[in-house]
Amino acid sequence: MKIAKRLISLGLISTMLFTVGCSSKGSESKDSGKTNSASSGKSITLVAGGNPQTTNPLYANDRASMTLMNAIYSPLYVIEGEKKTFYLAEKVDISDDYLTYKVKLRDNLKWHDGKPITTDDIIYTYNAIMDKNQNSIRRADFLVNGEPVEFKKIDDQNFEVKLPSVLMSFEDTLSSLRPIPKHIFEGEKDIAKSEKNNSPIGSGPYKIKEVKSGESILLDKNKDYFLGDPNLETVAYRIIPDRNSATMALQNGEVQANYVKPDQVETVSKNKNLDVKMFDEGMVDNLVLCEENKDLAKKEVRQAIAYAINKDQIMTSAYGSDKYAKKAYSLFAPNTLYYTDDVEKYDYNKDKAKELLKSAGAENLKLRLGYTNGDKTLESIALVIQNNLKEIGVTVDLVPLERSAFLGQLFTEDLSTRTFDMAINGYVMGNEPAAYASIFTNEESNNVQGYSNEEVNKLFKEASVETDSAKRGELYKEIQQKVVEDVSLYPIAYPKSMVAIDKQYTGIDEAKLVPIYMFQDLSKLNKK
Repeated sequence: MKIAKRLISLGLISTMLFTVGCSSKGSESKDSGKTNSASSGKSITLVAGGNPQTTNPLYANDRASMTLMNAIYSPLYVIEGEKKTFYLAEKVDISDDYLTYKVKLRDNLKWHDGKPITTDDIIYTYNAIMDKNQNSIRRADFLVNGEPVEFKKIDDQNFEVKLPSVLMSFEDTLSSLRPIPKHIFEGEKDIAKSEKNNSPIGSGPYKIKEVKSGESILLDKNKDYFLGDPNLETVAYRIIPDRNSATMALQNGEVQANYVKPDQVETVSKNKNLDVKMFDEGMVDNLVLCEENKDLAKKEVRQAIAYAINKDQIMTSAYGSDKYAKKAYSLFAPNTLYYTDDVEKYDYNKDKAKELLKSAGAENLKLRLGYTNGDKTLESIALVIQNNLKEIGVTVDLVPLERSAFLGQLFTEDLSTRTFDMAINGYVMGNEPAAYASIFTNEESNNVQGYSNEEVNKLFKEASVETDSAKRGELYKEIQQKVVEDVSLYPIAYPKSMVAIDKQYTGIDEAKLVPIYMFQDLSKLNKK
């Protein structure tokens, strides 16, 4: 399966989000029953780093859009490890041959306008995704070896999906499907540009009340939410692109929760009204080595750079301590199924780095290092790399860029427009290892480094259809070893994510801190 590019801007780094999940038939959790604990006037104000580009789940591709989408549109279910938490779906059954998925929806599901949610909406959403004229970013997700899967209605609450061939990551793909209402969008020739997206009718715990472009977004609770009356009456997002301004708003009480970085923790922790919560979102910070550069196209040069980087210096200078990040060796995150650290470590070795450069005929090398400006963590990483490479005779010019300019160059198809040869980047791919194929296989839009290894391509294909868990694990172990050996990217760290939140809010564990959205289910947040 080709996984579509989903670029999520996180401020520190760009992130490709693929919903957390795996292809196991593990334990299941279903939240039911009304809480009915909301009281008048309870609200929270959060930060959005920019205007959302869309509210529609068929197109949401930036962090602001996906955060808003998560509040408005519910998924079928969410997978974490071997546990499934059900939302619109009540259960999913997978055939022994992994070719048929049968899904049952919950009873009495309603759209925000009170209309029933049925399998007709599921089928309509799938057809819209697969309609090439609609240009959904999700279309490639529902192709198996180039062939579309088949959605079939059984009745108003049940549908089945048939795959043309085995794809072990499909349970993860199906989990992330967020249906849109057929009765709203049917007949729209261009759903992406439809004015109906301005006043979306969704299924989630909140619905849009007011949007002030460049300023704020106000959401009202959905009293008919299938998991119970949300605790907070309203959720507001203030649009604050600048990280320091957002932190100041948090300190002043203008917003009640936001992400913080290691260099901000000490200051924020002194605020008696705030708690700092830490969680592992599966981020992999890395150095991109762009292979359109003739020197970086040589494996020996990339390996030389890997040996020249002092990872201990980066951990101390950029992250402060291992409390906030762990050194990375694999290019898979530790929370990914079949992760292993049994890979080449590239321990700091200046002499070996110099030998490799000499053997590659790449002495007196000059390179440009790009990163997003205005972030102390990134600046520290860049300075350490610059100094480390100077010690082996490589001159590095630093190229700090405004965030949108950096991301535009990183993901450009016109490589001649890039003003850097290396870049500090990061990604969250989730629990399903098949998602990493989009980074390390040919002609994928997330393969920003231009990496190509036919053996790695072959291993990903074999792993995608292997039903034996032990054998599948061995295939993914071999993939990790090969992409690290090739230094397709250089793994830097697995950073922790931190959220500072006003102490007057409860239900944080139930709402669950997660990548991108901050909270998996806003309906569970409460206020004392």
